[in-house]
Amino acid sequence: MKQKHAIYPIIMSICALFCFIAIAAWFSQAVQPPWGGIMLLIMPALLLGILAFFAAKGKLTALAIWIWTTVLAVVLFLASALYVPVLTVWTATTTTTDIGYYHRAYAQIGEVDGVKAVFPRAIPADAEDISFTYSPPFLQGGEVFELSYTTTTEKLAEWAECLTGESEWIGSNQAWHTEHNWFLSDADATRYQLFWDGGYNHGEICYVLIDENAGRITFYYSRW
Repeated sequence: MKQKHAIYPIIMSICALFCFIAIAAWFSQAVQPPWGGIMLLIMPALLLGILAFFAAKGKLTALAIWIWTTVLAVVLFLASALYVPVLTVWTATTTTTDIGYYHRAYAQIGEVDGVKAVFPRAIPADAEDISFTYSPPFLQGGEVFELSYTTTTEKLAEWAECLTGESEWIGSNQAWHTEHNWFLSDADATRYQLFWDGGYNHGEICYVLIDENAGRITFYYSRW
């Protein structure tokens, strides 16, 4: 290489690229990765790469290359170090409603008792009017998973038969809320209680609701 001074920004650009790949791989494990925010982290590698290009073309003096590379590396490193925690909080507090991420959300709770035996691993093909929500656990916030959709009477009957053998309590949703002094805001339905540790403010609960009148089934799990 004629412009040996370009080696410095080239090395720093490569290091920045490897850091970006490592961070992107880590964030990609989230239920809904913040790809737009993640892509901002490639800026250090791009800027240092541009600097390396001009250095290789002999457009900058050795001193200018050293100064600019050092300044950019320090500033961009500090900016990234401050940005990554912000992006982490953003990711950890993002509520997912896109059904395309359902399989990722299910993977987070799939081994929980009750969920493993009952909840669908994938949204059924016959599901209509789908509503899906997943909130990851963060600090004092709880983990909440809910899938609700309409289906045929025959499918609801199949679910009811399956749930009967898996539930620890079956009855009116209204009756359950009245018995445990919980406020009920939704329409009544048959409640199949799969699991509840007895906690109110902080606890773990898992159940399925079947509303035959609306032709709707709802799977719910939360852990606070």
